[in-house]
Amino acid sequence: MNKQLSDILQRRMDRKDFLKHVGMGMVVLTGLAGVIKVLKPQEQAKSSKQVASGYGASVYGGGQIQSTKS
Repeated sequence: MNKQLSDILQRRMDRKDFLKHVGMGMVVLTGLAGVIKVLKPQEQAKSSKQVASGYGASVYGGGQIQSTKS
């Protein structure tokens, strides 16, 4: 492992090769799932939340009231 790292650091490379090595290092460090998660478009926050009235309905009240409609 040390020899491989030493060989990579001593090797002359252009910008394209450098960016390839940095990209592969990021994939190795964060994992493929982490990279896919970052590249995936973020979903919009759900704006159609049902808000209940009463104690706990506001951010200053207690816990949120869960409506159980059947």
